[in-house]
Amino acid sequence: MKILQAIVSLASWIFIGFIAVMALYILSSNFSLFAGYKSYLVQSGSMEPTIMTGDIIVIRPQPTYGKNDAITFIDEGGRTVTHRILNVEQKNGKEAFTTRGDANRSDDEGTISFDQIVGKVSFVIPKLGYLVEFSKSLPGLIILVLIPAGLFVADELLKDKHA
Repeated sequence: MKILQAIVSLASWIFIGFIAVMALYILSSNFSLFAGYKSYLVQSGSMEPTIMTGDIIVIRPQPTYGKNDAITFIDEGGRTVTHRILNVEQKNGKEAFTTRGDANRSDDEGTISFDQIVGKVSFVIPKLGYLVEFSKSLPGLIILVLIPAGLFVADELLKDKHA
């Protein structure tokens, strides 16, 4: 019985940790709460092998951006893109940035302005995005939320029964 209790207790802690990570991701992807840091799920391979599909990137706005910075910006079509700055030039008294994905053979069309930049990539959390996406599906909800929640309830019931 003690082994079952230990397994249920461990599963409960894993569940709590997962919920904490998910809450942190959801908050940081929707709000800029943590000193301006914001997170995004990488959905394409344009920055591979530096940033892989399924990674979570954490970005932060900077006062300036320079050549070789990996930045996240909003393109002319309204898409959120993460690419590297290849060149910075002055156009009409303002900085204009030429960008390209590390895996792409050609530069992005046109240039982007400072106002389009959301922030510079501060760090990458490898493959966590796959878990985030899986948790949004029905099997993911069952495996990552409902089963651990049931184990957590069972653990509490076993504690009460033996108290």
